[in-house]
Amino acid sequence: MPFKITKSLSAIAVGLSLSACLPAETGSQNGASVNATTGVAASDPVVAASFDGGSVRWNDDSVMVYRFMAIERAGEVFLCGAYAGEGRSYTTQFNRELLRRSAATVNGEEVMRNLAFFNRASAETLEAGLEGSNTRCRSTGLAAGSVALEDVDVELRQGRIRIRV
Repeated sequence: MPFKITKSLSAIAVGLSLSACLPAETGSQNGASVNATTGVAASDPVVAASFDGGSVRWNDDSVMVYRFMAIERAGEVFLCGAYAGEGRSYTTQFNRELLRRSAATVNGEEVMRNLAFFNRASAETLEAGLEGSNTRCRSTGLAAGSVALEDVDVELRQGRIRIRV
């Protein structure tokens, strides 16, 4: 057992030392440069009062709050979002699985599945409604101007979610 712990710690140390060697800007993601430290595109918006969103309360009283906004970038409509949760240790898995099974819609028609790309914000931002948190964006595949940005909505999956604990 001590060998495995040492091995894991050395792998973490190698990962940290490699990330320190990377430049602050590395490549692009969906038409925007990406910060190597945060993994968030430099031009992704920060959650503000104008963002739409909602919350989920799990059976054990854990909670997840999510916020999103549609933007136009590089001639396409992108969905940008963030979420945060608090509660028991396995709540994080529930939140990710719920987002993975959820979809973006326009006028009731599904245009994007799997919203697990939403940026996970600190639980400390929950009380402020995630305002000031970074978002992460993905293309919906829709051309800019083909739909009104305010018509892009998020539909969370209804029903049971099971995870392995």
